[in-house]
Amino acid sequence: KVIGAGRIQLIGQFLLEAVILNVISVILALTMVWLVLPAFNAISGMNLAMGALLSTSTILPYLTIIVIGSLLAGLYPAVVLSGFRPSLVLKGKMANTAQGRGLRKGLVIFQFLISMVLMIGTYVVYLQLKFMRSQDLGVQIEQTLVIKGPNVTDSTYSSALNGFKNELSSFSEVESVSSSTDIPGSQPGWNAGGIRLLTEDATNSKQFRVIGVDYDFVDSYGLEILSGRNFDADFSTDPNAVLFNQSGIEYLGFEDYEEALNKEINFWGDTFKIVGILKDYHQESLKASFDPLIFRLIPNTRNFYSVKLNTGDLENSILKVGDVFRDYFPGNPYDYFFLDDHFENQYKADLQFGKVFGIFTGLALFIGCLGLFGLSTFTTQQRIKEIGIRKVLGASIQSIISLLSMDFSKLVAISVLVSIPLSWFIMDNWLTSFAYKINLSWWIFIMPGIAVFLIALITVSSQTIKAAITNPVNSLRLE
Repeated sequence: KVIGAGRIQLIGQFLLEAVILNVISVILALTMVWLVLPAFNAISGMNLAMGALLSTSTILPYLTIIVIGSLLAGLYPAVVLSGFRPSLVLKGKMANTAQGRGLRKGLVIFQFLISMVLMIGTYVVYLQLKFMRSQDLGVQIEQTLVIKGPNVTDSTYSSALNGFKNELSSFSEVESVSSSTDIPGSQPGWNAGGIRLLTEDATNSKQFRVIGVDYDFVDSYGLEILSGRNFDADFSTDPNAVLFNQSGIEYLGFEDYEEALNKEINFWGDTFKIVGILKDYHQESLKASFDPLIFRLIPNTRNFYSVKLNTGDLENSILKVGDVFRDYFPGNPYDYFFLDDHFENQYKADLQFGKVFGIFTGLALFIGCLGLFGLSTFTTQQRIKEIGIRKVLGASIQSIISLLSMDFSKLVAISVLVSIPLSWFIMDNWLTSFAYKINLSWWIFIMPGIAVFLIALITVSSQTIKAAITNPVNSLRLE
C-alpha cells in the first residue's frame, strides 16, 4: 500500500496465491489417491479405477474444489488485510487482533469437533461389531463344512444321498451329516403365506419363513427343543409334522408352548401337526430380529449338506469329503464353504464401513492436529516476550508450559463438549438399523475425548516446551 498498491490488487494477490496453493493441493491429492487406491479398494471391497477420477466428467468438480477452496482460504484474509492502515501495520499494532484470534480458535474447534464425532463414531462401530460377533447365536456353526447340493433329478437321488451320509458318518472326524433347504447365516428363501390353525378361517392366515430339514438337522446344529420332540424316523406320520421356533409359535397366537403341541395347521391345503417347539436362534446376523420359522421334514432335500467336523486337520478332511461326494454325485461340482465364514460375511459390509470410517477419522484427526500445531506455533511466537518477562520475574518452566497448554486445552474441551450430543444423535440413529445393539454409555464418549486431549497435548508440547525453555535474554534484548 505504501508503494502504491490498491486494495483490489492486494485482494487479487491473496486470491491468486490461494488458487496456486489449491491447484497444487488437488494435483498432490490425485497423486496420493493414485498411490493408495489399490489399498483402499482392498479395505473397502470396492473396485474404483483411477480412470474414473480423471474423466471429463470430473473436471467440473475439481474446478469447483479449487474455486471454493480458494475463496474460503483467501477471501477473508484478502479483504481484512487489504483494509488495514499501513501506518498501524508497520508499527506492529495490528499483528494480532481479537477478530483474528477468534477466527483461528473457531477453526481449530471446528476441526476437532469433526475429529471427535468421527472418532466416537468409529469407536461405536467397533463396539457394535464386537458385540454382534461375540453373542451366543443359539446354534452351533463351528467346524461345519457346507456343501451345495448336486443337480440331480432322477429317482436314484434318495439312495445316493443316504449312501453319501452313511459313508461320511463312518469317518472318525465327522460328527454328523444333515441336509436342508437353508442354512444359518442367511434368510430362508422359502416364504410361505396362507398358514393358519386348522380351527381358524382364512382371515387368520399368516406368513412364515420355512426351512426344509432332515431327521438330523436339529441335533446336528445343537438346536434346543423347548417343548415336544424332534422329527423321528420311528414316527411314520412325521412327513406331515412340523416344528416351530418360539417366535413362530407366538406369532401363531400361543403363549403356552405345551398348549400348541399336537395342534394342526393348514399349510397350502395340507394338514400338518405341531410336534415340537425350538428355542429361538439367530438364523441371520444380529442386525435382524428373530423370524417366525416353520421346519418341515424333507429328508431328501438337495440344497445344502452340512457336515460337522471334529478334527484339527481340516484340509485333509475337506479332501476326503470331496472324494465321497464325487463318488455318489459324479459330474457335479464340489462347491463347499465353512459356515462360520458364511455367517461372518453378513458383517462384511459393516466391517468395511468401520475400516473406511477409521481411515477418515485418522485423516480428520491429523488435519485437526495440523491446525492446532499452526495455532500453537503462532500463539507462542506472539507471546514470546510475555514468556520472557514471566521467566525474568521467576516463573518456572512447568508453570509456563501449563499456561500455554491451558489455552489450547480449552479449545479441545469445547470441541469435546459440543461433539458428545452430536455424536450421540448420529450414532443412535445408526444403531436403529440393528435389532440387537449396544447401549450408548457415557464411557463410550469419554474415552475418545481423553484420547483427543492427549493427542492435542502432544501436538502442542513441542511448541510450548520450546517457548518455555527459551532464554529470556533472546526474547527481550530488543526491548
